[in-house]
Amino acid sequence: MKAKTILILLFPLLVFSCKQPSKQQFSWLEEKWVQSNGEANFHEEWTRLNDTLLIGKGFIVKGTDSLFSEKLSLVTTGEQTIYRVEMLTGRIADFKLTENTADKLVFEMPENDFPSKISYTKKSETELVVLLEGNENGKEIKDELLFVRQ
Repeated sequence: MKAKTILILLFPLLVFSCKQPSKQQFSWLEEKWVQSNGEANFHEEWTRLNDTLLIGKGFIVKGTDSLFSEKLSLVTTGEQTIYRVEMLTGRIADFKLTENTADKLVFEMPENDFPSKISYTKKSETELVVLLEGNENGKEIKDELLFVRQ
């Protein structure tokens, strides 16, 4: 009887702790990251506002010209984490977290052509790989970007 009571008391704790994404797992995204292709630099910067919200921005700079900009956020509400992309056009795309490990985050939005899947993989303390996957004009596309911590 005593073991049954303990199990009943611990079960909710185990269930809820398993469902909640660990905020600590997102901490390796925080900071400034840069990816360079020789012509332009793609920047991604992440800042933690609280336990459930990281905000970021992504932008491309070529010389002194800004070619592209977007607002990013990583929002956890209850059992769900959303990767939100807000484009300058006003369009918002919400990608759901589908994989969450110590060194990898995968977000998916199947109804979006490209990207429909965004993966962040921590290669080391100073390197981050972002993989964008999806379809463009009926062709499967994968675009891998290696970022270095600044």
